[in-house]
Amino acid sequence: MTVLSARTTVTPAEHGGSRATAPLHRAGRMRAAADALAALVVVLVASLVPDAIARVGPALLFVPMWVAAVCATGDYQLPGHLGARCRRLAVAALVLPTGALLVADLVGYPLSAGTVAAVCALSALLGGAARGTMAVLARSGVRLSGVTHRVVVAGTVVTLPALVERLGKSPAQRFEVVGACDLASCVARAADDSADAVILAPDPTVSAADLQRLCWCLEDAGVAIFVWTGLLTSPAGRTRLDLGDQLPLLHLGAPRRLGPSHAVKHLLDRVLATLALLLLAPLLLALALAIRLDSPGPAFFRQTRIGRADAPFTIWKLRTMRCDADLAEPDLVALDEGSGPLFKIHRDPRITRVGRWLRRTSLDELPQLINVALGQMSLVGPRPALPSEVAAYLPDVRHRLVVRPGMTGLWQVSGRSDLSWDDTVRLDQQYVDNWSLLLDAKILLRTAGAVLSGRGAY
Repeated sequence: MTVLSARTTVTPAEHGGSRATAPLHRAGRMRAAADALAALVVVLVASLVPDAIARVGPALLFVPMWVAAVCATGDYQLPGHLGARCRRLAVAALVLPTGALLVADLVGYPLSAGTVAAVCALSALLGGAARGTMAVLARSGVRLSGVTHRVVVAGTVVTLPALVERLGKSPAQRFEVVGACDLASCVARAADDSADAVILAPDPTVSAADLQRLCWCLEDAGVAIFVWTGLLTSPAGRTRLDLGDQLPLLHLGAPRRLGPSHAVKHLLDRVLATLALLLLAPLLLALALAIRLDSPGPAFFRQTRIGRADAPFTIWKLRTMRCDADLAEPDLVALDEGSGPLFKIHRDPRITRVGRWLRRTSLDELPQLINVALGQMSLVGPRPALPSEVAAYLPDVRHRLVVRPGMTGLWQVSGRSDLSWDDTVRLDQQYVDNWSLLLDAKILLRTAGAVLSGRGAY
């Protein structure tokens, strides 16, 4: 029996003429308008700079040229995250100057290469800022036509529950789920619920021909189509469509941690950690003296942690607890506020006065630079785990051990001790799968804000 019923075959006229325009095209018009405004502002500002633009009138031709260049990258038609859209703008900014200079030469308009390059770069920056603003508004719950979608999710009894669960856990605000149904009735359901998009979760039992007919009906009804891949995560920059041989596939490339750039990361980690230790030596000595004066015992705390590929190592930290903290832990089990294998107490009575301040400022973690310099840790990576935690790991959680642990990471800039165990694992796995040098740089910048706010540090 075919998956398509009589209810599925709906003509555009049944939904009104306006529905024949796809929502992604409406989003494209918003981005095109933003790009036109950005280019116009840049040209007008450049006209105020002495000797930059001779005549404003002809220079305004740059506005449609810029919009056409961005359109050629596919940004007005294709979906994608903010990073992908900014890369398309960068491509337009790199390619357009040649065309703009040729046009200027044909019409006899004096224009320097430096001016047109600067105008393109600034237009790309303003266009990226506009797209970032749209993304922030969407995450804040503001509905933007074609950017946020009223969706109906459609699948089979096998795939639909998993899709609904994933959407419920997703932090993104792009989709407002207004209905769920089987594949056969999704076109009519989208019309009944005034949805502008459908997320399909196809099942292998549904034939390719039936799925193709369903997509035709959705296209004719002006409904945007998204297809769920079934992947738990979407590794950034590693997924590509492979459309060869009439067999549409989603190709998942190898993670960057397996490439040469990860060796560059390891070298940078050790060099930067060594330099930081030399610069921060006076501060570390002062903190060590404060700890000794505050409570009896050594200034430094050493503990066994598990590193890359299950290799144990000794982690260095400034001592923040009494020396008998380990002996007192069994008496504090009832106060444990951690989740999973983590042991956490918000107001741990074992923490000293100086130790509480050190934890609040994260200065207690500075000696871990020794571990980074020795190659046992990284500046950025998953949270270094205790052997007892690793012993309780489920197989999927062990994936976080394929890279070196870090002094900071997504877990720290996202809430640290306030995170649940599941969130900590999810962030670590996300970091492992999506690692790049740029991601490390972003995390290091966000770490400064997390340390200053002190959120989740105890």
